[in-house]
Amino acid sequence: MAVAAEELIRLSNLAVSAALDPGRWQVFLDTLSCSLGTRVCTQLIGYDDLTKATPLTFSSGYDPYILELYDEHYADKNPFAANFATCKVGDVVSTHQLCRPETLKKTQFYADLLLPLEDITGGGGSMLALDGDRMFLLGGNMRSKDRDKYEDDWLRLCAQLAPVIRQSLEINRTISGLTFEKWAAEQHLMGSGTAIFVIDTAMRIHYACAEAQKLLASGSLVGCGFDRRLHFRSEEDQGRFAGFVQLQSMGGFDVFRNWQARDGRGRNWTCRSIGLQLGDLDKTPFGVFMNKAVSAVLLAVRPEAGSDRFLAEMQKKLGLSPAEAATVLKLADGRTPAEIAQDREISIYTVRNQIKAALSKTGSRRQAELVRSVEQLRLQGNR
Repeated sequence: MAVAAEELIRLSNLAVSAALDPGRWQVFLDTLSCSLGTRVCTQLIGYDDLTKATPLTFSSGYDPYILELYDEHYADKNPFAANFATCKVGDVVSTHQLCRPETLKKTQFYADLLLPLEDITGGGGSMLALDGDRMFLLGGNMRSKDRDKYEDDWLRLCAQLAPVIRQSLEINRTISGLTFEKWAAEQHLMGSGTAIFVIDTAMRIHYACAEAQKLLASGSLVGCGFDRRLHFRSEEDQGRFAGFVQLQSMGGFDVFRNWQARDGRGRNWTCRSIGLQLGDLDKTPFGVFMNKAVSAVLLAVRPEAGSDRFLAEMQKKLGLSPAEAATVLKLADGRTPAEIAQDREISIYTVRNQIKAALSKTGSRRQAELVRSVEQLRLQGNR
């Protein structure tokens, strides 16, 4: 069963949203794994020596025990990975092309990992990047008995999504490669409810995700006319953003801005803008503009949640002290430790200690996991 056009657009938009929020790759893979009408165990794997993403691993549908077993004993014994180097960027290959079934079934890798998951030897994937300092691959495993009905559709879907995924990975790389602490050192996520726009240097909107469309319709913070030119409601915010766009039009592709804006209802918003050179990237869901333009601006906007009620809920559900909850909430809103220290008028060492305590109390290994815990509470509160 081929994927409907609406589902392809939905998956493309999820991949685009991961451009500014790498944590969204998990949401993309979770959705992708259910897109064909049968279960497909999906994965986005790779490494990038430039951004130190070593390894980058997101997966969906696999048994956690199997993943743990793979990490501990089979990461360097993957019979499929042995043939990755023979693939070219853009190639879409089936699992049977990567490793012949008669060879695969003689391995302990097959006996311990694939056979227990209902013989998931079908599927395949697309090589997204492969050069001297990085490799990225989108892949999926399906049951052997599903191959005849679903494998061709899966490989076709991989081919359709690969250009969009490659572009988002390029944006991830650009952001990670900046010298700014906000992006390179901390890698904070913007999280759920983020409005993402792609705008040219004449302020025209060429892409707006679902949250961005809602924000435009409300007119509380930003709006646009018939010419699709973005404008902020506040003259101060408009001037700040217009100045950034002007720098971008002059070729400042590494320019970054992070600021707080207030809408007409008194609500605070975190705004991030980054200039990108996208003309040499793959075809994207943004249309012809992105294939011809020299530069563009990605604008991410999300509301800050600072109500006493939500802070109290965070303390209760995550087991945090009032001070830890206040710091973690600002972290989830995209603020760096230095910015949090300035906002709360405390030392940066205190901020870091509070973050460390929150990580321990929530069992989070990384700040990204801690932020996702906050985002889950936000989503529950919005239902």
